[in-house]
Amino acid sequence: MITALKGAVAVVIAWVIANSVFHSPEAFLAPYAALFIIGNTVRNSMRVAARQVSVVVLGVVVAAVAAVTLPTVAALAIATGAGILVGRIPRLSPDGIWVAVTAVLVLLYGTATNPYLVMHRIGDVVLGVFVGIAVNAVLVPPDYLSDARDLLVARTHEVADILRQMAADVKASAGTQGSWRQRALSVNKSVAAETAVMDGEASLVGNFRKRGWLRIGGSELFRPAAEALDRAALHLMGLILAVEDGDFNENGSLQSAVSELLEAMAIAFADAGRGPVHDPTDHRSVTTLPLARERLTALEKLVQQGTVTTSVAPSIVLSSRGLLAALAVLDREEYGS
Repeated sequence: MITALKGAVAVVIAWVIANSVFHSPEAFLAPYAALFIIGNTVRNSMRVAARQVSVVVLGVVVAAVAAVTLPTVAALAIATGAGILVGRIPRLSPDGIWVAVTAVLVLLYGTATNPYLVMHRIGDVVLGVFVGIAVNAVLVPPDYLSDARDLLVARTHEVADILRQMAADVKASAGTQGSWRQRALSVNKSVAAETAVMDGEASLVGNFRKRGWLRIGGSELFRPAAEALDRAALHLMGLILAVEDGDFNENGSLQSAVSELLEAMAIAFADAGRGPVHDPTDHRSVTTLPLARERLTALEKLVQQGTVTTSVAPSIVLSSRGLLAALAVLDREEYGS
């Protein structure tokens, strides 16, 4: 909704200036260029603007050279091929094709060698990108750090839900049917939490909304949690593989200890998602974390006593330690509160 509003504002402003103020013969190019800028971060809008101006200028130059040196049909063919080749310059991606498009349009309109129209065409594009940059920077500029925070919260609850399902299935001796692994794979394949935080940090460059974030710590508030959640996803997969290979039907004490540990860790992750992950400035701790540690200690003692016959118990313990280490970071034990 916000992007649509910004796009409409940018298009109207660019059109009014180009058509009513400068009386451009091809005023439509200004709102066209402005619309390409909307939706990008403030920093990226500068890059998009540079690309837009570059492809138009290059297209005009290609068309002019072809029109001066070749007959119309040959000029059209050569300009198209040359425009496509020039557009493959990596720095012009993904807008490189517009070099050829601009060259073709200029030739078809018969204005390739008209300096007045050429300058207006370039001027309209420059006007449009500047209007787009201004509107994008002033009218609710994109802030992806908020999206990164929401991703961290969602990822924390996803881990909690998977652990809760595992606990229930182990307790009931139910088959997994690959559901644990499938859900964990979807977490691993989605956007990395740390990448989302980095994108959020980049979106604040040149963004006046950055000041509000800096007052409470900026992206550094979320970086430790993001790194911990990325590691937790790997430990979760290791835990799933270990539990899937476990034969709990022949060892009731192990079955009970593992299901209780899984349930305690699920509660702790959910608690973290509602508290410090959602709001790192909140000084509430994950009060359920000590219980998860107690359950892990109980499982470790069971393994040390030698009463457990399955070979996967040490793997379950190791992966659980990794998850609890991630929880410790989410609880801000390692980076302060």
